[in-house]
Amino acid sequence: MASPSAHQCQRDTWAAYYASDNVATRFDSVVDALTTEAEIAASSGHADANLPPIDGPLLSQVTHAIQLALESVFGKSSSSSTSGCKMPAALFTVPHDGVKEQSPLYYALSAALDFAITHKVDLSNTQWASSAAARELLEAVRLKLVDNRQLPLVKVHFGADISDDKLAKLSSSVQSLGGRVVDSEHDATHVVDNIDVRSGDGTDDWFRTLSKQDGRVLVHWWYTPDSYDAWMPAEPPYSAEPEEASEHSGPWYVSWQWVEDSASFNEWMSEEDYESPNAASAAGNNASGAKRRAHAGVSGDDKRLRPDGDNSDIPEGIVTQDIYEIQRNLGHRNKRNEFEPLPNGDLAN
Repeated sequence: MASPSAHQCQRDTWAAYYASDNVATRFDSVVDALTTEAEIAASSGHADANLPPIDGPLLSQVTHAIQLALESVFGKSSSSSTSGCKMPAALFTVPHDGVKEQSPLYYALSAALDFAITHKVDLSNTQWASSAAARELLEAVRLKLVDNRQLPLVKVHFGADISDDKLAKLSSSVQSLGGRVVDSEHDATHVVDNIDVRSGDGTDDWFRTLSKQDGRVLVHWWYTPDSYDAWMPAEPPYSAEPEEASEHSGPWYVSWQWVEDSASFNEWMSEEDYESPNAASAAGNNASGAKRRAHAGVSGDDKRLRPDGDNSDIPEGIVTQDIYEIQRNLGHRNKRNEFEPLPNGDLAN
């Protein structure tokens, strides 16, 4: 597994992302609605609230600060004794076509603005993200998401081949993360198998590219949380074109290591990194298309391990394989991951 400290500086690339005009304009679509909400809150006994003008750059900055606060309060390296789990980074994604009303990000911003008004927090300064108010603001955001059915409950079913000792430990981890252990696979959002998918000493950084913008690519490192994704220069070893995002329906079939690593980072990990071979068995067929897996530690050149078999530029001694040949073809799928909002789904506690 890639070292969290190795990505601390890389996560700082989000500051430049949120400060860009290209991203700030994506919030223009909700400025009027959020301004109206804020004015109503300010007129309800908080006339002296120091409310900065609400515009795209402010909302973009607040979105970034919420994620900084999540890391500060709930992150793996946090010194806080606060119990709870980091909210999924996917909830705070800024869509390319603009933020929509009644989306998770809209509700998060609405809660943050309301909290700032009632508690006189200056959101124009990101220093609040490391202040004593951060924990309370995040709780206000969480409750807003729950009230509006935007925070699905993770329900885990464990396979029968998992030992009693391991089962007890993993079950405790699921509960500490706010999930629920269920007896039936039919009721589960995640089915956990006793299969190892992560091996090695964790000294190599493997990644896949998710998006591309303004000469940079959004990179996800395998076996690290989505909140560790970072914008890197679109040059070797990060020059691979992003894959088209796949969608998903039904339960995820994942290795027990998905639960172990989720507990380690205190946030639910990316299921795609931990998919079990049983996923293919459940679907009855293989994946509809191969995906790339890239390795950042093979000299200074771009050494992608390609599924097309043409790996002539891979140094001698490195063995490649198409790790997705065992994955299922899920056909038409209407959700990209279990953390996208469900109109009528279960809610987190």
